[in-house]
Amino acid sequence: MKTQIHSPSTPTSETAEPDSQVAADRTTSDRALLRFAAVAIPVGLVLQILMETLHPSKADPNNSAAAFQEYGASETWTIVHIGQFFAALLVALALVALARALSREGGVTGALAVIGGATAVLVAAIFAVQMAVDGVALKATIDTWINATQAADKASAYQVAEGIRAIEKGLSGFFHLANGTTLLVLGLAIAFGRSYPRWLGWVGAVSGLGFLAGGVVAAYTGFSALAGTVILGPFVLGAVFLLGAAVCMWRRSSRAR
Repeated sequence: MKTQIHSPSTPTSETAEPDSQVAADRTTSDRALLRFAAVAIPVGLVLQILMETLHPSKADPNNSAAAFQEYGASETWTIVHIGQFFAALLVALALVALARALSREGGVTGALAVIGGATAVLVAAIFAVQMAVDGVALKATIDTWINATQAADKASAYQVAEGIRAIEKGLSGFFHLANGTTLLVLGLAIAFGRSYPRWLGWVGAVSGLGFLAGGVVAAYTGFSALAGTVILGPFVLGAVFLLGAAVCMWRRSSRAR
C-alpha cells in the first residue's frame, strides 16, 4: 500500500487557483477604488468652489447681526450647505482610499496610513454635523428672529441663534484640526513610503501643520480675518496635495492590472 504525501510547501492546484483568484479580485478592487478616488477629488474640489460662490459672504461672518440678516435673505442657504457636505464627503472618501492603498506598504507608512484613514472619516463626520448646524439649525433660528414681531421674542430668538453660531464656530475649529491631522499623517505616510512622490507627501504634511494652526486660531477667534489668513496658505497647499494625489492614484490604477 502506497501513501502519497504532498509537501506542505508545494501548493496543490486546488489551493493555487483560489489564491490567484483572490489576488485578481483584489487587484480589480484596488484599481476601481483608486480610479474612484482620482475622480472624486477634482469633482469634490470643483463642487466646493461652486458652493462657495453661491454662499452669501458680503457681511463680516464674525458680526452676527449683519451676517444673520444676509443669511436670512438667502433662498439657497440650505442647498448650498448640502452641496458643501457632499463636496467634503467626496474628498474624505478619496483620502480613505488613498490611506487603504498606502496601508499595503506596511511599516511606518502603513501605520500612518491607517491613522490617516481613521481621521479622514472623522473629518467627514465633523463636517456633516457642522453643515447640519449651519445649513439647517442656524437658518431656522435666524428666520425665527427675523419674523418675530415682539421685542422679547426677537431678543430671545437672537440669543438662540448666537448660541448655535458659537457651536458652528467650535465645529469649524475642530474640523480644521481633524483635517490638518489627516493631511499631516497621510503626507508623512507618502513621504516615508515608496509608492508616491515624496515631495507630494511633504506638501501634504506642511499643509496639515498649517490647518492645525488655523484650527487653533479658529477655535479662539471664530470666523475672524486672522483665521482666514492663517488657513489660506494651507488651503492652497492642500489643493496641490489632493490634485497631485489624484493624478498619482489614476496612474497607479492604470498599472494595477
